[in-house]
Amino acid sequence: MNALRYRILLVDDHPIVRQGIRLLLAGEQRFEVCAEASSWPEALDAVAACTPDAVVLDISLRERMGLLLIQDMVAIVPHLRVLILSMHDELVYAERAIVAGAHGYVMKTDAAQNVLEALDRVLAGGIYLGTRVAGLLLERALHPSKGATRSGIESLTNRELEVLSLIGTGLSSDSIATRLSLSVKTIEAHRGNIRSKLGLETGESLLELALRYTRDLRG
Repeated sequence: MNALRYRILLVDDHPIVRQGIRLLLAGEQRFEVCAEASSWPEALDAVAACTPDAVVLDISLRERMGLLLIQDMVAIVPHLRVLILSMHDELVYAERAIVAGAHGYVMKTDAAQNVLEALDRVLAGGIYLGTRVAGLLLERALHPSKGATRSGIESLTNRELEVLSLIGTGLSSDSIATRLSLSVKTIEAHRGNIRSKLGLETGESLLELALRYTRDLRG
């Protein structure tokens, strides 16, 4: 990595968010925005084209979950440092992001004051988390049994969250299977697991929850 000027890729499907982060970084000589992307394919193309030192990545892109993009980007640029920027509660999603391969998590509500500090931390080889989630992870490390049982949305796997978000866009199981290159049988199994974990008795109740979840996820 360039010790004097770090190349940053911005990946977010909201142009206003990308503009805000670009303006924030423009005032710092150590950062250079080398590219922007609004979708999964654009992000992979941009990583290959500009080989950034770090990416500021939205957790929710229109095609697929941003968390599931991390591995593909790192496969292209192994030294890539990943900072998740999300509107979603860090207590629910930050640990999931770190497990997926991210190096930091900042909520969009705190972006202006924390993105610069977070980028400096992850580019120096560290992990950046807010004080609330850091305390939660420490508590789980000290008392593993307390974190063993999880409920609600937090209990879903990354794949189940992705299927839930796609259900919320109105896609059928056939369409979701095509989108994710999986079998319809596998998608139906995921739907069943989601209903079981969330205590949903009918397909209609699953669709209703998925619509709310996806609406909130897109902001």
